[in-house]
Amino acid sequence: MRTWIVTICLLAAPCAVGRLAGGEARQIGAQDLDRDGIPDRLEQALLEKFAPTLLLARGECDGLPASFIPNSAWPRVRAKDATLYGQAFRVRGSDGRAAIELHFFHLWANDCGRLAHDLDAEHVSAIVSASRLDAPAFAWFAEAWYAAAHEGSVCDASSAAHARVIGAEAGGPRVFVSRGKHASYFDRGQCKWGCGGDECADDRTVIAARIINIGEIDAPLNGAIWARSNRWAMREKFRSDFDPALRARLDATTDHVIPLMQSRRAPLAPVLAGETALASLETVAESTGGALASATRAVGRFLRKPLQKNR
Repeated sequence: MRTWIVTICLLAAPCAVGRLAGGEARQIGAQDLDRDGIPDRLEQALLEKFAPTLLLARGECDGLPASFIPNSAWPRVRAKDATLYGQAFRVRGSDGRAAIELHFFHLWANDCGRLAHDLDAEHVSAIVSASRLDAPAFAWFAEAWYAAAHEGSVCDASSAAHARVIGAEAGGPRVFVSRGKHASYFDRGQCKWGCGGDECADDRTVIAARIINIGEIDAPLNGAIWARSNRWAMREKFRSDFDPALRARLDATTDHVIPLMQSRRAPLAPVLAGETALASLETVAESTGGALASATRAVGRFLRKPLQKNR
């Protein structure tokens, strides 16, 4: 009798463990460490599904997007290893659908183009939707995409597109990354609009080596507290790129990539030749110095001047 009781307990134990493991699995599946209402597991699955492919021009001076040392208060490069960082947060959907905005950050140790500087934070983003929030990753599809290019400056050449236009409804798009400056473009022909100096090509295809979810600015994941550093313009990139006016415009434009700052092209025509103008100024400044050198610095300050976006 005693042996029978022991046998029953031994047989029952795996069942109890199984129930516990199942409960833990459900808990892990629902885990939301960045407190944004989306399970972390779903965020990671969507970031991997919709990750963009980067197209780099030959001679890209900074090599590859970088990874950064976790839990550092400021951004410290660990390696130039084709890491992409991601963010996901809920937005208003249409027709009763659940919607999530995804941000994909390609981060660089250096901007080594005109007006070079340390650290360069660039990104593309998407609105993805499904019939319900708990739908599996394969049931989510992209509706629209946004590409940041010299975002917030007088050279802003950012663009957006309906996902169908760029063939990125069920997966990530191909993104041209300008040499040295790392501005993002869906249409290679729009690359030249970045103040005349951007150069894009598809000489090198870069698929992300890994995608790390960095959570929210006030609830970072995976040690990404460096995203909050004032040493670069990361904080504002956590906001939505799709205001209601842009989303309506994208719904109505399903045949081309939309240049968002086109209305500023005419007033800024002299600045749009910035690369040529700066190169000329620098060449002359080397021989004449003084006033022209000051002019070069003045143009540089103007090109860095932020502008309020007008989408």
